[in-house]
Amino acid sequence: MYYLDWLLNPVTFYSGASICLLVSLGLFVNIKIEMARLRDDAAEGAKDSENPELRKLKAELKELRESVCRLEAERSGAPSAAGVDLTKRAQVIRMHRRGEPVSSIAAALETPSNEIALLLKVHAMTSQGEVKAG
Repeated sequence: MYYLDWLLNPVTFYSGASICLLVSLGLFVNIKIEMARLRDDAAEGAKDSENPELRKLKAELKELRESVCRLEAERSGAPSAAGVDLTKRAQVIRMHRRGEPVSSIAAALETPSNEIALLLKVHAMTSQGEVKAG
């Protein structure tokens, strides 16, 4: 029993606890460093070995965006080929019957005033033809 007295000494207890604490702290720091290294390797690997299908889809998406921008630029630059469609024609005639001036109608429908004036002249001519025929 005389040989086991060193186990009851407080210095032995505190030195053992200190060694365990230092080993635990070293393992914790080592795990954190390893996790950071693996995270960096994974991010770098994802950049280098990008899926070929993903690259193809990205290229197609870029091409589609460019074509949409091109079409929007062409559409905004060129006047409409149809001129005044039937719904706008009906709106023009309705607004003219209410007594609104041509400039006001053109501004409201975002159509050139010469088109509105022409439409009203054609409508006046056709409505006179209908009255004579009827």
